[in-house]
Amino acid sequence: MKRILAILIAMLSLCGCLNEKDYAENAIDPSLIVGSWYESYEIYPYLAWDGGATYTFYEDESYLLEAYDVEAGHSSYTYNYTISDGVITTTTTYGSTSYKIVRLDKSIMEWQKVGTEFSEGTLFTDYKRFKRKK
Repeated sequence: MKRILAILIAMLSLCGCLNEKDYAENAIDPSLIVGSWYESYEIYPYLAWDGGATYTFYEDESYLLEAYDVEAGHSSYTYNYTISDGVITTTTTYGSTSYKIVRLDKSIMEWQKVGTEFSEGTLFTDYKRFKRKK
Protein backbone atom coordinates (compact mmCIF):
# COMPACT_ATOMS: atom_id res chain seq x y z
CA MET A 1 0.00 0.00 0.00
CA LYS A 2 2.83 2.39 0.89
CA ARG A 3 4.51 1.57 -2.43
CA ILE A 4 1.33 2.45 -4.39
CA LEU A 5 1.00 5.71 -2.47
CA ALA A 6 4.63 6.59 -3.19
CA ILE A 7 4.14 5.86 -6.91
CA LEU A 8 1.00 8.02 -7.02
CA ILE A 9 2.80 10.93 -5.31
CA ALA A 10 5.72 10.62 -7.74
CA MET A 11 3.34 10.62 -10.73
CA LEU A 12 1.50 13.69 -9.47
CA SER A 13 4.78 15.50 -8.87
CA LEU A 14 5.95 14.65 -12.38
CA CYS A 15 2.68 15.91 -13.88
CA GLY A 16 3.02 19.18 -11.98
CA CYS A 17 6.56 19.68 -13.32
CA LEU A 18 5.47 18.99 -16.88
CA ASN A 19 2.66 21.51 -16.64
CA GLU A 20 5.01 24.23 -15.37
CA LYS A 21 7.50 23.41 -18.13
CA ASP A 22 4.77 23.50 -20.78
CA TYR A 23 3.54 26.84 -19.42
CA ALA A 24 7.05 28.31 -19.53
CA GLU A 25 7.48 27.16 -23.14
CA ASN A 26 4.11 28.59 -24.18
CA ALA A 27 4.24 31.80 -22.15
CA ILE A 28 3.30 34.94 -24.08
CA ASP A 29 5.89 37.71 -24.38
CA PRO A 30 3.71 40.86 -24.39
CA SER A 31 6.53 42.98 -25.85
CA LEU A 32 6.09 41.13 -29.17
CA ILE A 33 2.73 42.80 -29.76
CA VAL A 34 4.27 46.24 -30.29
CA GLY A 35 4.15 47.11 -33.99
CA SER A 36 1.71 46.95 -36.90
CA TRP A 37 -0.43 43.91 -37.67
CA TYR A 38 -3.07 43.24 -40.30
CA GLU A 39 -5.91 40.75 -40.08
CA SER A 40 -5.11 37.77 -42.29
CA TYR A 41 -7.45 34.90 -43.03
CA GLU A 42 -5.70 33.54 -46.13
CA ILE A 43 -5.55 30.06 -44.62
CA TYR A 44 -9.36 30.02 -44.65
CA PRO A 45 -10.17 30.08 -48.38
CA TYR A 46 -13.94 29.87 -47.85
CA LEU A 47 -13.94 33.44 -46.50
CA ALA A 48 -14.13 36.56 -48.61
CA TRP A 49 -13.80 39.94 -46.95
CA ASP A 50 -14.45 43.18 -48.81
CA GLY A 51 -12.09 45.21 -46.67
CA GLY A 52 -9.59 44.77 -43.90
CA ALA A 53 -8.15 46.06 -40.66
CA THR A 54 -4.70 47.05 -39.45
CA TYR A 55 -3.80 47.35 -35.77
CA THR A 56 -0.76 49.28 -34.58
CA PHE A 57 0.06 48.53 -30.95
CA TYR A 58 2.19 50.95 -28.93
CA GLU A 59 4.21 50.42 -25.75
CA ASP A 60 1.95 52.84 -23.82
CA GLU A 61 -0.94 50.32 -24.11
CA SER A 62 -2.76 52.25 -26.80
CA TYR A 63 -3.44 51.06 -30.33
CA LEU A 64 -4.53 52.51 -33.63
CA LEU A 65 -7.21 50.60 -35.53
CA GLU A 66 -7.39 51.43 -39.22
CA ALA A 67 -10.29 49.81 -41.04
CA TYR A 68 -11.21 49.71 -44.69
CA ASP A 69 -14.56 48.66 -46.06
CA VAL A 70 -15.49 48.89 -49.74
CA GLU A 71 -18.78 50.56 -48.87
CA ALA A 72 -17.78 52.75 -45.89
CA GLY A 73 -14.22 53.61 -46.95
CA HIS A 74 -11.27 54.18 -44.63
CA SER A 75 -11.58 55.02 -40.93
CA SER A 76 -9.18 55.08 -37.99
CA TYR A 77 -9.65 54.98 -34.23
CA THR A 78 -7.31 55.07 -31.22
CA TYR A 79 -8.15 52.77 -28.31
CA ASN A 80 -6.44 51.11 -25.33
CA TYR A 81 -5.41 47.57 -24.49
CA THR A 82 -3.95 45.61 -21.59
CA ILE A 83 -2.25 42.22 -21.49
CA SER A 84 -2.32 40.04 -18.39
CA ASP A 85 -1.69 36.30 -18.04
CA GLY A 86 -1.86 35.71 -21.80
CA VAL A 87 -5.15 37.59 -22.21
CA ILE A 88 -5.45 40.83 -24.16
CA THR A 89 -8.34 43.14 -23.32
CA THR A 90 -9.19 45.79 -25.87
CA THR A 91 -11.23 48.79 -24.77
CA THR A 92 -13.23 50.87 -27.23
CA THR A 93 -16.01 53.41 -26.87
CA TYR A 94 -18.43 50.45 -26.97
CA GLY A 95 -16.85 48.55 -24.07
CA SER A 96 -14.15 45.97 -23.46
CA THR A 97 -13.52 42.58 -25.05
CA SER A 98 -11.03 39.99 -23.82
CA TYR A 99 -9.18 37.47 -25.98
CA LYS A 100 -6.83 34.65 -25.02
CA ILE A 101 -3.64 35.08 -27.02
CA VAL A 102 -3.35 31.70 -28.71
CA ARG A 103 -0.18 32.54 -30.60
CA LEU A 104 2.19 35.49 -30.58
CA ASP A 105 5.57 35.44 -32.26
CA LYS A 106 7.50 37.81 -34.50
CA SER A 107 5.26 37.25 -37.53
CA ILE A 108 1.90 35.68 -36.50
CA MET A 109 -0.61 36.54 -33.78
CA GLU A 110 -3.88 34.71 -33.05
CA TRP A 111 -6.60 35.52 -30.52
CA GLN A 112 -9.60 33.52 -29.28
CA LYS A 113 -12.40 35.45 -27.57
CA VAL A 114 -12.62 34.45 -23.91
CA GLY A 115 -15.56 32.11 -23.34
CA THR A 116 -15.67 30.79 -26.93
CA GLU A 117 -14.10 27.95 -28.86
CA PHE A 118 -12.74 28.11 -32.39
CA SER A 119 -15.01 26.74 -35.08
CA GLU A 120 -15.70 27.52 -38.71
CA GLY A 121 -17.75 30.69 -38.93
CA THR A 122 -16.41 32.27 -35.74
CA LEU A 123 -13.68 34.22 -37.51
CA PHE A 124 -13.60 38.02 -37.20
CA THR A 125 -15.70 38.08 -34.02
CA ASP A 126 -14.49 35.22 -31.80
CA TYR A 127 -11.22 34.33 -33.51
CA LYS A 128 -8.73 36.79 -34.95
CA ARG A 129 -5.59 36.01 -36.93
CA PHE A 130 -2.92 38.60 -37.73
CA LYS A 131 0.31 38.88 -39.68
CA ARG A 132 2.96 41.45 -38.84
CA LYS A 133 3.11 44.28 -41.32
CA LYS A 134 6.52 44.68 -42.94
